[in-house]
Amino acid sequence: MEGSMDYWDGFDTSHWKTSDKAWMAERKQQWLEVEKLLYVLDKNKKARSIIKQYFLKGQLPEWKKLHDWSQSSTTRHLDLLLFLYLHPSRDDAVLRPLRDQFMNNPHARWNDRLIGFNGLWQIGLSEPASGSLRMFRMADLEKELPAVAASLPPAPEPFADCRRIEVHTEGQTERLFNLMWPDVKLQTVRLPVTINTYYSRAPRYTLDYEDFPMMQHGFTLDTLWTMSQWLVRPEPLNRGSSDMIFQYERPMDLWYHHCAQSDVPQNAAWRELVMLAVYRIFHFDVDQEGPDSPRTRFVHRARALLTQREFSASFQALIAAARSGEVVVSDAWGQEAKVLAPALYTNTRCTG
Repeated sequence: MEGSMDYWDGFDTSHWKTSDKAWMAERKQQWLEVEKLLYVLDKNKKARSIIKQYFLKGQLPEWKKLHDWSQSSTTRHLDLLLFLYLHPSRDDAVLRPLRDQFMNNPHARWNDRLIGFNGLWQIGLSEPASGSLRMFRMADLEKELPAVAASLPPAPEPFADCRRIEVHTEGQTERLFNLMWPDVKLQTVRLPVTINTYYSRAPRYTLDYEDFPMMQHGFTLDTLWTMSQWLVRPEPLNRGSSDMIFQYERPMDLWYHHCAQSDVPQNAAWRELVMLAVYRIFHFDVDQEGPDSPRTRFVHRARALLTQREFSASFQALIAAARSGEVVVSDAWGQEAKVLAPALYTNTRCTG
């Protein structure tokens, strides 16, 4: 069986201009920003060291030697997202074949791909929903990121011992999604596996194939709640929150393919959150927000999708109720949002 480096024979490193001192100096400066993102993504020092060699020199990990390293981790080292994002080229014609080569690498673990997809959803959705700013204790940052810790902006009171890191990919979430997910209808992918990289069934041959989910947890109607949390963030939006991934067409189509036949949740608490999310989408003040805002772009796209596409009967009824004015909501744009009526969409909470 070929070794992991044999598989990558011919990998084009000409994009890394290592003999150009000015290019290398700029790349080293860029690394300081990249390492902050890796820290947010929970890459440990060993992982960051492996990724740094790729970022600066185009040196690939020794996947075969690393297949047992941190194998149950949700982070590992050079995943699909970072492989594409940290490549010096921004030419999709260069990166598309590399995406396929990474996916077909028999010596990578299946979660080296999955972790990349998870990272994209974190950067593109969950982080923007909370402002794309993460707080960390200064004492930890001084150990983990000594080159930049002192320059990080302070966190507000009462977190005086913390600093903040802005989470972003330089406005690249849509481009990275398009590279990573060429067909939004696909929810599984067939990957090559070896005796060291299989998941559920040992391969019958030296090289075999196994089907894997492209997401650990598929999108649900509840995902709309996270999207709607982005709508209540105070302005101005920073680089990370301005790049929320569902303002773009193909990611929103992916959500639709996951949820088109989903019924409204049976659980009252989740059902209320879905209603609050849809209510926010249809009552967001786009005139006040402005026509060029990322949030206006998202709201227009979401409204069109929710009114023009086919959904389950229960979800279509929820959408109709949210649009009609039938639903009464308190604190719709605050942290204590609650549906007051109709009763079907309220969450009766025990008090006392």
